[in-house]
Amino acid sequence: MTIISKSRKFLLDGGILYLYALFVAGYFVLPMAAGHRRLFYLLLMPAIALLWRELYAFYRRNALAWLVVAYTGYMMSSLAWTENFSATGAISALWYSLCVLGFVFLSGYVWVRYPVRFDVLQRYALWLAAGAAILSIVVFYWHHPFPQARLLPLGVMHDPNESGAVYGMFLVGALFRLVAAQQRRERLICAAAAIILLALVLFTQSRTALAAVCASLLVLMGYRALGLIIVAGAASWALLASNEALWSARVLTLSYRPGIWEQVLETARAHLWFGQGYLVETAVHAYNKVFSHAHDSYLASLRDGGLVGLALLLGVLGLAAWWAWQLRSRFGERIYFTLLVYAATCISMDFDRLLVQPKELWLFFWLPVALVMASWGKYRQYPRQFARGKPAP
Repeated sequence: MTIISKSRKFLLDGGILYLYALFVAGYFVLPMAAGHRRLFYLLLMPAIALLWRELYAFYRRNALAWLVVAYTGYMMSSLAWTENFSATGAISALWYSLCVLGFVFLSGYVWVRYPVRFDVLQRYALWLAAGAAILSIVVFYWHHPFPQARLLPLGVMHDPNESGAVYGMFLVGALFRLVAAQQRRERLICAAAAIILLALVLFTQSRTALAAVCASLLVLMGYRALGLIIVAGAASWALLASNEALWSARVLTLSYRPGIWEQVLETARAHLWFGQGYLVETAVHAYNKVFSHAHDSYLASLRDGGLVGLALLLGVLGLAAWWAWQLRSRFGERIYFTLLVYAATCISMDFDRLLVQPKELWLFFWLPVALVMASWGKYRQYPRQFARGKPAP
């Protein structure tokens, strides 16, 4: 048996799941983002290349997968007419887009192929996130004023909004497990994890993450979420009010979002149909300041790919939302639509390009899309086995 054959057997026997888990754990335990990226490039990309036949067979009739490919392909084709074109930038963009596609396809594949083991690793990831949250809160506020300073967690996540979005997604997962828990012990553990994760999201003072959490909880729990939303909202405003400078910069000005969005729209109008291309400068000049990006991924897609690029992105989210709703209404699976609402809300208030190097955006945006994409095929193929009220096979 050749080395390649042995490697494929190891991966198909479940090894790929543990490599994937190692990469996800790296978000919380690795000290540098550069090392985390290399982990993906050196471990998961070769594994994805070895499993390309299985991945193709798994997704070849999946309309959402082809929509994701179409969005990615079109945005990369805009390199042909981009402003500020450079060969180095184009090669980097193409590489990042391949990495995103690899992550999306692999995430859905391992979710469906190894459901029992993936569920166990999900639990471990939740406890890891809660543990990292406790350590981050203690270490950060040991050296910074509490609670005025915006928390920057340990690990590779060094931006309050991006880290808040990642931990917020795990908060939604903890609350989902809390609602679904049958045993008192499990409910207590999930409640404790949810409290810890909520504290971290609040201390990052990321209103993007908090708004996404509130939107997803309304989908998950309905009116029962209103109490938690009111408490979290009041705590968020209290934290903002504790720092006069932050209150002035982030509340009175609405974090400069209106002016930023207005300028991005104004720029996009000049190339409305096909956009300015994927290497256009992302900096925005507004309020006599320079902001690094569009603070809205929908507008960023409009800027880079025009109405065509935006339509493809909305097509991806629209089909994913329809499938996720079907999973909820026909099979009683609420988590998919909940996570997708979380993802769509996050990118509406912050962030920029979606085809980026391995970073936080992969977890809170691309992962929900991947899970819906893979799960709908499984449920549609065996509808009677997954009928509402019946146990999963």
